[in-house]
Amino acid sequence: MKIGEVEYPSLKGKVSEAEWKTRVELAAIYRLIDHFGMFDLSMPGASAKIPGEPHYLFNPAGLLFDEITASSLVKVDIEGNRVSEHPFDLVPRTWFPMRAVHEVREDANWVIHSHDKYGAALSARREKLLPISQLAGFLIAAGISYHAYDGVEVYAEAMPPLRQSLGPINTMLVLQNHGLVTLGRSPWQAFSSMYFLRYACETQILAGKGDDLIHFSPHVMDLIRDEIRVGAAVGNPWPGLLRRLDRLDPSYRD
Repeated sequence: MKIGEVEYPSLKGKVSEAEWKTRVELAAIYRLIDHFGMFDLSMPGASAKIPGEPHYLFNPAGLLFDEITASSLVKVDIEGNRVSEHPFDLVPRTWFPMRAVHEVREDANWVIHSHDKYGAALSARREKLLPISQLAGFLIAAGISYHAYDGVEVYAEAMPPLRQSLGPINTMLVLQNHGLVTLGRSPWQAFSSMYFLRYACETQILAGKGDDLIHFSPHVMDLIRDEIRVGAAVGNPWPGLLRRLDRLDPSYRD
């Protein structure tokens, strides 16, 4: 197998079934981030914990997201050290934001960090996400954390403040003047949170600012919280998203 000038082996059948499944689904997340236009050519990405191991998978340095495959992902420990031989390297400092979440949240099996333009635009406003669309209402009711920008989060010293901002419950974090972070127990949880948060940010940016924005009343927000408590009727299109990738380019599975 080869990407650019770098040759690398297929890991299918050479790692545990749990690791291979995680590799395939994380590669799928990278392809979906690119497919839905959330990739800005910079370093943020996605990571996943390998079930039953104290190890994680992260994107290799120098690859576009639509080039990433299951076998090209780099296996690291919580400190970002590679734990297996691999021809691809990673940018060590980009692991710090992922580590900050994985290390303190038991439910952070999957973490996504995005500099998507709509998320970045919303993060640059003093106002937070507003309850002006049904989707935003559900996200707000579920809980969104905010972190004031205090420099690039690629140092160990930046981890404690970021963790404090995220808190113990919320699965969505707006990095003000920066971008978005989401986490989940499953790949669908992490990806859907990012997709929907980005969509709600886009809606708010397109709606503009002004007194003509229609906000949900406290009563409506209470109804939305009730829907969340009883389990709002939502499907899980993750298998369908994988089928879409298979139709477009199944090489992420390699």
